[in-house]
Amino acid sequence: MRSMQSPSPVGAEPPAAMPLLAQGDARWAQRQPQWRERELALPWPRELLETFTLRMSSHGMCVSRALMLCDLRYALEQLAHARNLADDTLQLMAEQLFRHFEARQSGIPARH
Repeated sequence: MRSMQSPSPVGAEPPAAMPLLAQGDARWAQRQPQWRERELALPWPRELLETFTLRMSSHGMCVSRALMLCDLRYALEQLAHARNLADDTLQLMAEQLFRHFEARQSGIPARH
């Protein structure tokens, strides 16, 4: 059985790896935050997706928001189902969601 190492007492010398970790932290802090330049938006507007899934459930169609976010084939299939239901509001929601998806895929900002 291995013994667990307790943290170094206050005032003790840091382990040999600490300077390397500190250098890595310094390099990390100096890097450009490239992720901020990209739009980290969800594939679908959150409120519209929630309303869409609730409206689909009123027609007996259970739609998983989690799968809508991570499975493109599933999401597009649900939009197709919505287009085939006799509900003008739901069809409009499906169209809006699809337009948002198209704009995101093409890189063209969606018009609201």
